[in-house]
Amino acid sequence: MLNRSNNKVLVLLVVVLLITNLGMLWYFTRPAKEEAKPLTRAERSAEMMRKELGFDEAQAADYLALRARRDSLLQPLNADLRQAKLALLSLLQQPGVADSTVEQAVARVAEKQAPLELAYFRHFQRVRALCLPAQHPGFDSMLVRMVRRNTGDTTAMQPPTRQ
Repeated sequence: MLNRSNNKVLVLLVVVLLITNLGMLWYFTRPAKEEAKPLTRAERSAEMMRKELGFDEAQAADYLALRARRDSLLQPLNADLRQAKLALLSLLQQPGVADSTVEQAVARVAEKQAPLELAYFRHFQRVRALCLPAQHPGFDSMLVRMVRRNTGDTTAMQPPTRQ
């Protein structure tokens, strides 16, 4: 009698192990799910324009083209600005550097920054031209929020107050 109950327990364990092995076999051999590729910065920006301003597909595509154009134009300008800033920072390694030398280096940085600001302004003009007249107020307020956030204005992070 004891032998018969031992057999039942062993059969039960074999069945449990068989089911476990089949489950693991299924789990490890099933096809992998397609993972969504992460969006690029430009695509995230276009998505934000769709959500916040109501851009349609044509506007979003035009925006992506403008952004690509802007990035290609700004690349050499950013390289020049980077070199000017590195030259300014290299003055830190010189003991007793003259104020006039520092001021000249700062002036070169400012000189390299001006074309960048102009390129950004022209870019935002082109993007605003993509907007429908009803989208202009939203675009304008979004630009103000961006400038405030990028210049350290903490009020830009707070939701607007209703009056």
